[in-house]
Parts: sequence; structure tokens; C-alpha cells
Amino acid sequence: MNKPDGQQPIPLLTGLSAIWLTLAGLASRAVLLRYAEFLAKGRIVPSFLAIGAALLLGTLFVFFLIWAPGRIAPLKEKAPILSRGFAALITAAPLVLYGFLPWSEPFGAFWIRAYLFALAILAATWLSDREKRFTAAALVRISLIFSVSALVAERLQTINNYPFSVGWSEGNRFWDYSVLFGRRLYDWRSDGPIPAYIDLGRQGLWGAIFLLPKVTITMMRAWNAVLFTVPYLLLGWALLRKQGNPESWERNAALPPIVFTMLFLNQGPIYTPLVLAIALTAAARKTPRWVQLPLLMAAGAFAVLSRSTWIIAPPVLAAAIDFVESRKPVRTRWLTAFLLAAAALLGAALYLSHDNFLPRSEPSAAPGAAVSSAPPGSAPAETQTEPNGEEAPPMFTREWVVYSLTRQPLILSRLFPNETFAPGILLALLIAVLPLIALLTVWDRERRWRIDRLTRGLIALMLTGFCAVGLLISVKIGGGSNLHNLDMFLIALLVVAALAWNDGFGGWARGCVRGNRPVSLLIAATILIPTVSIVFSLTPKRYPDAETTRDALEKIQAAIEAADGEDVLFIDQRQLLTFGSVPRTELIADYEKKWMMDEAMANNAEWFAPYYMDLKARRFRAIISEPLQVKFQGADLNFSEENDLFVRYVSVPTLCYYEPAETFPEQGVQILIPRAEPIEIDGFACP
Repeated sequence: MNKPDGQQPIPLLTGLSAIWLTLAGLASRAVLLRYAEFLAKGRIVPSFLAIGAALLLGTLFVFFLIWAPGRIAPLKEKAPILSRGFAALITAAPLVLYGFLPWSEPFGAFWIRAYLFALAILAATWLSDREKRFTAAALVRISLIFSVSALVAERLQTINNYPFSVGWSEGNRFWDYSVLFGRRLYDWRSDGPIPAYIDLGRQGLWGAIFLLPKVTITMMRAWNAVLFTVPYLLLGWALLRKQGNPESWERNAALPPIVFTMLFLNQGPIYTPLVLAIALTAAARKTPRWVQLPLLMAAGAFAVLSRSTWIIAPPVLAAAIDFVESRKPVRTRWLTAFLLAAAALLGAALYLSHDNFLPRSEPSAAPGAAVSSAPPGSAPAETQTEPNGEEAPPMFTREWVVYSLTRQPLILSRLFPNETFAPGILLALLIAVLPLIALLTVWDRERRWRIDRLTRGLIALMLTGFCAVGLLISVKIGGGSNLHNLDMFLIALLVVAALAWNDGFGGWARGCVRGNRPVSLLIAATILIPTVSIVFSLTPKRYPDAETTRDALEKIQAAIEAADGEDVLFIDQRQLLTFGSVPRTELIADYEKKWMMDEAMANNAEWFAPYYMDLKARRFRAIISEPLQVKFQGADLNFSEENDLFVRYVSVPTLCYYEPAETFPEQGVQILIPRAEPIEIDGFACP
């Protein structure tokens, strides 16, 4: 990459030129198509001149860089400090353009983005390096900076003070998080915990901010961004921290793989409780046994209190880490692996048998049961021990496995490209993991990882098992919109890569970069690919105008005041109660949107009986919901199966007895009030 002029093979230079000309041609065509669209609307956008100039000048720059780098080298040699400053600006420029500037809309086409991002990376790489062209080290460094900047830009976009929910469940999730430590925020009649449809692990982590006396929605969104960023770095540190091998912890050498941990796991994204549980598992190694075993017990308990399927992650990975790193005889390694796995399983078992050490805030009872906030004198609904009206089988029994697999239907089409997740789960997974697997394979073939066949087989078995579990969970109805259900597989692959890094892979990768070997391009691609979906979807966040937002809030406030102490049900938008955007009113924890959706996806008609009774009795003076409509989508649309079940179990019955008083489509909120008489909705009889 850094040979003098004339020493690069002509076929290579010709090939690079052809690739860039193709990209520039595709981008130019996209610009012309977009310009024609705006021209047809009677608009002439001056910024098209800017993109045209960028195409022309960028192509000239790349051709000089390929064929005559010495001619443009003086531009950066005179002021190297300024060159590095310009490199930083150029790296950030397209991300700022697409993420924060409203006039980037004309340039949103895929090929225009691809051209500008590629140009920015090449120009920044060239500017940041002293060579005439550039080195692999500069390319890898800029790729890392670019990917991290893209991730940070996406996180920053989510931090705002918009009062309504951004996304289908964001607002109600914030309410879920708040009820464990923020009970003071609500008028709740019962002495028991407020039931919320969320696990204790996430609720404790995200809800910790409510230990502060005053929390705003901006603070909550910032805390959410932190929890989806910093723990990933902690896991990277735990996996890559110095273990007595100086090569694995050279000055500044560990920082890139630690940062890559954050980028790689963001492809899920992976929920923080599992990340922290595995970070604790990794940090426990090389500690005295009397410290390691309690830490593994804590990791096992923390994992299972968040999600039952995670019970296998800490024990399996604790055993795998020790099995790979230990150089003791096989028999000793097996005994140690079983001991470590048993410790993690014991922690999980202790939690499962004594899970009342913290106030529970989970959906342990059906709506209207003993935890209900129904007003005095109202008829209590039938008490149930489980949301479906029957005892769930004991965890990890054969019956429990069957119950978990059959409670909700599977949608196998989500494995392939579909409307819910454009690439489909399988293709997206391949894109996410193949570059890293390819790198590990190249290294292993060149240097041969110092592990025996048994260890290799166990690693393959572990990865295959985690992948199979993740795929199965991903195709359950309600899933399949991203890779987060493949969390154990992605973390396990990352752990394997970290173990390899500490055992020679890291030194080999640094050597390849320093030696400008062609495999450095694969290293750069491995760094860039985790944020591809971000950079090609990055757009400025647009929120409804302040006037209609204020009007929606005022109408909800008026509905609560008009209720004059009668019940107001928030099916959706419960964060308005959490952050004081509306007057305090008696909290009705029942009938929360996510919980209703989950039971609808299970076709659990019995669960909805109390809700239908309350609708018939006109219990609620007003209902705050997302806009309800009776529209069955059929198959092959975004979450169409889930939508149709929600319409059947929630929208139709609600609209039978309640009618919209105000609807604010931009804000995604609707105020419903009781009908004088129930009506049939599109031929459906009222329940």
C-alpha cells in the first residue's frame, strides 16, 4: 500500500480504478434520479451542485491517489498536524451530514451514501498517514474511528426531551424500569409491588436511575444509551485484560479489540444483563478459587434473573474459557470445567429457589387479580396464578420445554428476507459473523492455534448449540426483527475470538497491519461491517411539531382532569405518568400494551376475560392507547402476524365499547371514551 510510484502492479491499479469508477457511476446515476424527482416537484436544490462537485473532485482525488500519489503528497506534508485535524473532520463529516442536518435528504440514496462514506474513509486514511498513499495501519485506525463515530452518532440521536414514545414500546419500557425504585411516582393503592412485564435484571439496571430524586425523560434516554454502550466495553476489558502475557497487553494494543467488542455486540444488540454476566464470568478467571466460585455464582444468578434461557451461558462459557486457557492435563481440565460450571449453575438455582430477596415487579398475576388497583366496590376478577390461568410447568423440565416451544407459534419465513427484517435472520447473521470467522480461520491456518482437537470440537459444539437456540427463539412470533435473540451465540463467538487474541491472534493481526499484508483489508472490513446498518440508515430524527405535541399533551391532561378521580387506563404512553407530563392519577397497572401483545400472540383468550369485563362495565372514564383500528394485514407485511392478533384480542373489543375522542397520529396516541351503546366492529360480535 505504501510502495513508491511505479512499483504497484499495473493490473492492481487498473482494477482499483475500475472499482472506483463503477462506484462513482452508480452514485452519479442516483444523483441524477434524485434531481429529476425534485425537479418534477418544481424544486431546484442548490445542494445538488455540492454533491456534483464532491463526485468530480472525489474521483479526481482517488485517481491521483492510485496513479500519482506523489503529486498530491505535498498537500499533507507541509502541515502534518493540520492534516490529522482534517482527517478527523472528514471522518465525521458524512456522519454529521446524514445524522443531524435536515438538508441531507436529497443524498439519501444507497449509492450516494456508499460513495461519500468510502471517499471519507480513503481521504481521512491518506491524510492521517505520512506515506504517499497510505498504510494498512492508517486504514484500520480510520475504520475503527469511523465505526465508533457512527455508533456514537446513533446513540446521541436517541437523547432528547420528546415526551411521547419513540418506537412501539419505548415509553412503556421506561414505565417498567421505574416501578422498582420509583414507586413514589405513582398513586398505587396496593401494598404489594407494582406488576410490570419485564425481568428483574433489566428493571434493576435501567431502573437504577430512579434512585435519583428527579429524573427526566432526557436523562432516561441518556441512561439507556450508556447501558447499551459502556457494558460492552467492560466485557471487552474483562476478556482482554492482562493475563501475565505481555504480548496480549502491549501499550495501546488492547484498546482496538476492546472497542471492537462494543461494535460487534451492537449488531444484536445484546441486552446488558447478559453482557455483564459474561463480563463477571471472564473477570473471575485467574482469581483465587475462593473468589472465582462466588463470582461465578453471582454471574449465574444475574443471568437467570433476566432471562431463563441465559442460565446456560455463564456455566458453559466459564468452562470453555478455562478449558482453552489451561495447559493442564485433560482430566484436570475436565474436573475444573465441571467445578466452574457447577458454581454458575448453583448461583442460578439458588436464585430460582429463593427469588424473593428483592421486591418482585413482574407479571406474576393476571389482570384484575390480587394486585389489581380496581376501585372499592368493583367486582374483582377471577384470581389466577399465571397469566394463562394455569400453573406453568417447573423450569427446565421436559414439560417446561414443550410449554415454552408451543405457547406461541413459529414464523420460519423470518429466517429469510422479509418485510419485518429485510435481510432475514440467516443472511444478517452471516454478514455479522463471517468476517471475524474468516480472520480466525486465516490466522489458524497460518499459525495454528495451540489447542487440541478435543477443545476445537467442544468450541464448535458450543457455538452450534448457542446458534440453534438463538435461531429457534428468533422465529417465535414477536421476534425476528434483528439479531438480539442470537445473543448467546454472538457473545460466545466473541469470547472465542478474545481467547484466540490472547493466544497469538492479536500479535498476528498487528503484524499483518504493520506489514501491509492484504489480509489487513479483511481486518478493516471486520471493523466496518458492524456499523453498516447504522451508516446506511442514519437520518436526522424528526419529531412532530411542538404545537401538535403540546395539543396532544393538553388533551390527555384534560381527559384526566375530567375523570375527576375515576379510572383512566394507560394501555400505552405510560411514561407520561413516570415523568410527570400529565397530572397524577390512580395507577392501573393492568392491561399494559406489551403484556397484552404477548398474550395475544399466545392466542390466550382466557387472559383477556377480565379486560373485557371491565370494558363492558365502562370501568374507565378514558383509555390512553396507540391509535386503534380494525385493519387485518394478512401475511408478508411488517409484523403482520402480530398486528392481526392484537387487532383481534385488543382493538376490536376495545372499539366495541369505547370510541376515539381524540387521535394524534403523528404522536401515536389516542384518547378513547365509553360509547353510549356497544357496537359491532366490522362484523365482529362484542365479547
